[in-house]
Parts: sequence; structure tokens; C-alpha cells
Amino acid sequence: MSWQRAHRIAGFEIAFGRYLQWLMRRSFARVLVRSEGDFPTAGYVAAANHHSWWDGFLALTIHRSFAPERPINVMMDDEQLRRFPFFRFGGAFSVDASSVRAAYPAIRYGAACARDGAGVWIFPDGVLRPALCEPAFTSGFVHAARAAEVPVLPVAMRYVFLGEQRPTAIAALGAPCDPHARSLQAQTQARVTALLASIDEDLRAQRVDGRYREIARGNAGIDAIVAACIAPLRSKR
Repeated sequence: MSWQRAHRIAGFEIAFGRYLQWLMRRSFARVLVRSEGDFPTAGYVAAANHHSWWDGFLALTIHRSFAPERPINVMMDDEQLRRFPFFRFGGAFSVDASSVRAAYPAIRYGAACARDGAGVWIFPDGVLRPALCEPAFTSGFVHAARAAEVPVLPVAMRYVFLGEQRPTAIAALGAPCDPHARSLQAQTQARVTALLASIDEDLRAQRVDGRYREIARGNAGIDAIVAACIAPLRSKR
């Protein structure tokens, strides 16, 4: 496993960014974000729940919306990164999560990236969990944040259909946490669980549009195209 920092080849990074924009527009109706605090102005470690293959793409979209000039790194399972090596051009780096000892090089690498000013996204669940399951975090993100002396950003993610052909990606960002706070692992897990519950409540109360900021909009789906076609007919009635 190589821990060389880069893969930051300008042409590939620009191409990957354009690919990301195209993929999100093609796959989602909208990407919505709500933040409970100021987004970190320097390096940080984000700890997010993990229940979809799309989580890494959503992490990239969020970071580039809030901090477009700063690099991002996403910790990704070693096997998955070998299957999709092009993710390295978007800042992904691999982790062997078979044991704490095996994961240590990835944690150390992530800490170095965050110390240098990057946003480092970690999914402490380690595996994909069904959307209705509560997070069960491991401690790697705590070690990375403390080694780098950067805040931890709690993040909750959901993917839902809101009456459109394509799903909407929704994220809630908690206020950044002091990396040296006591019981940081348990507190962050509890915060992400609460953020997930708040998203669900916003959905039930139908107040998503009033509380979340749209950071990306998808291409028109069949639903929007059909609605546009029949609108003139309705106006003639």
C-alpha cells in the first residue's frame, strides 16, 4: 500500500471534479445541506454515518461547496479502492480495517492531510449500515483528529425520494467538536444519531425546503419534463 501524498495531478483532479458534477446532476434531483455551526476554516476530520455507496461522492460535493480552495481526502476501504482506483484522483486513500493495528497507517496518513489543511472524511461505521440502523462508530477518527489537532465535524446523510424521479441527497452538519473533548467517540456518534433524527423530523414536518440550502441541482427528470409539456394544456382550460 502506498502512502505517498499525492495523486494530486492537476489535469486528473480537474477532470474528476467535472465528472463528479456530471454524476451528481445525473443521479440526484437535488443536494441539500443544513449546518448547525460554522464550517471549519482549516483542516478538519469529518465523521459521517455510512449507509450508501454514494457517501463519498456526497462528501466531495459538500466539501467543495463550503471549501472549494482546500483539498479533500476520503478514507475508503482498501478492497473498494482497488476496485475503483480512479477515486484516488478525488483524494481517496485506503484503509485496512481488519484491526486497529492494520488501520493505523491510514489514520496517520489522514492526520497528516488534516494537519496540512485538508478536509478528511472518515466513515467510522466501517461498513455500510441500513438507513434505519443507528451508527456504531469505531475510534479511528478520534485518533486522526487528535494527532492533527483539528476539529471533528459530525455529519449525517440521508437519500430520499421527494416526489421526483431521482432521489434527493440530504446532509446535516453539526457544530465542529474539540478533538480533545472527553468521550469524543461516543459524543460524536450520539451527535450524528441526533442529526439523522432531525433530518427525519424535517422530512415528516415537510420543512426541508425552508431549512436546507441547495448546493447542487440535478438535470430535469422525466417528471419535470412531463410537467413542463402539459403545463400549456392546463393553462388553456
